[in-house]
Order: sequence, then structure tokens, then C-alpha cells
Amino acid sequence: MRKHLPFIFALLLFFSFNHILFAQLGAVFEDGFEDYPDFATTFDPWTLVDYDYSPTYDFYGIDFPGCGTAFAFMIFNPSQTVPPLVDLRAYEGDKMAACFAAIYPPNSDWLIAPYVQLGLYSSVRFFARSHTDSYGLERFKVAVSTAPYPTHVAGFVPISGDDYIEAPANWTEYHFDLRDFDVEQVHIAIYCVSDDAFAFYVDNFTVITGPDVPPSTEDEVIPGAVTELSGNYPNPFNPETTISYSLREAGNVSIDIYNTKGQLVKHLLKDDMPAGDHRVVWNGTDNNKRAVSSGVYYYKMNSGRYSSTKKMIMMK
Repeated sequence: MRKHLPFIFALLLFFSFNHILFAQLGAVFEDGFEDYPDFATTFDPWTLVDYDYSPTYDFYGIDFPGCGTAFAFMIFNPSQTVPPLVDLRAYEGDKMAACFAAIYPPNSDWLIAPYVQLGLYSSVRFFARSHTDSYGLERFKVAVSTAPYPTHVAGFVPISGDDYIEAPANWTEYHFDLRDFDVEQVHIAIYCVSDDAFAFYVDNFTVITGPDVPPSTEDEVIPGAVTELSGNYPNPFNPETTISYSLREAGNVSIDIYNTKGQLVKHLLKDDMPAGDHRVVWNGTDNNKRAVSSGVYYYKMNSGRYSSTKKMIMMK
């Protein structure tokens, strides 16, 4: 029995840490769309971008404000149409965000959440569905931007994969990991790319995050208590960006920049650094001091056994 004690102690420590962690996770932003006027096509603090500029399909024999017009998303209350849509329900409450199919497809409609500050162990979840599968399922992507200007949609990085997701014709919960953006300020977008379908619905949108330092099982909290590559700001950037990182203890740190082919672009940092929070600026040049072209780049941090890589976008 004695030889199992270290394992049991480690297991108890693991569960204790995770209990503290999940107890500290909470919603930094949540919205069930209940507080906005029925059929509104602008609703702060959300940003709505309609890039297809197309009139939209509507329900045969059903009338509501804005039906058939061009818009990105609408606060849709099926109980307030004329006559009411008695067979359609929001996931919770009376209202939901709705994107109707473009008459001139495909859709290119953005529902962008307000700028929020993430801590650690962040994620986003929401419910979505297609109105029907009779014309094909609704298609969407989820993307994140660290830029403060949400209408600059070219700066959004997909987190839902390279291809679109098809929403079934029943309410389905979606959950996406945001830990690559921990300790950053972000906009999170749902991007409808449906192709001649009918209507896409979203409800109960929640961004979940924890404190910006990991929970401790001890009384004392030490600044820079983790070794971590935090992120860069701004992203996208031009001509320079600041990369933030922290060290739990003093040690050697290297940060290198690579292109999408995995080729080394720049040795940005290689030095012995004290414990704590640090920043280093990349001015968008390579090892020969030549300005790099627009595109995606990766920055990699190594310190002891720690290694982490993140993505950034140079946009001229």
C-alpha cells in the first residue's frame, strides 16, 4: 500500500486543482437575445456585417418587420409574426438571432460579439439550428479576432476548422476552445455562409473564462507564476506587433518567427530572462532586416521544457 501513496497524493492534488479551476470559471459575456426589440436588425453591443447585400427569403403568408429586406442577422420572435409561427421556438425564452437565406446566394453574414477580455481556460458555446433541411442545411463558421475593430472581418481567424459546419434542423449546442487566445481581448464571430437554404438561428451565446492567473492551492500568489506564451497585439498587425510571455522562474528563452512553410524568418529573442511578465516587439523584418510580405506567420517560444506556438497575421 505504501508504494501507492505518491500516486494517490498526485491524484488528490490533480482533483483539488481542477475543482478550484472550474469553480473560478464564469461567463465574461452571455446573451440570450431577450432584451432587444423584436425584429431589430441592429442590436448593440453586437456588430452585424452584411457582405452579400442581398434581399432575403421570408415565410409564405407570414409577415413581420423587415421581412425580405437585406440584413445580416435579426432579433426574431416567432410569437410576434402575423400570424404567429406556432411551431417555431427559440432555444430558451421568446427570441433568437436569425439569418435568412440570401436570394442571391451564398450568404455572407457576420454576427460579431463585443470585445471581451479573456483570462485562462477560455471557451465559447452557443445553440444553433437550421429552420428546415428541405432546402439543405444552414452553414456557418466560428472565428476570432484580436483586433479592436470588428468590421475588419479579414482579421478573423477560423477556430471551427477550414470547412463550414452544417447545423441540423433541431437545436444543437456547439462548444469551441479559446485557449489559444487566453489573456487576450477578442471579438468572436459566427459567420453564416449558407447557400440557398432558408433560415439559420442562434441562441444562448456564452463566453466562458477563468482568472488571468492559474488557481493556486497555496496562499501566496506569485506574479509570473506560469511559463506561458500569452499572445501578440495587435493581430493582425502592420508594421509591428508586441509578443507577451511570462516565466515562472528565471531561465533562457528563445522566440523565433516562421512562415507557413516552416522556414525560419527571424530569431527574435534568445537570452536569459528573470521570472515575471515580459514583452518583445517584432517589427516585421527577417534576419536580413528586410520587410516581410503580408501573410500568416507563426511565433514559437522555448524555455526549458516549455514550448508553445501561436499564429499571427501581417496585413499591409
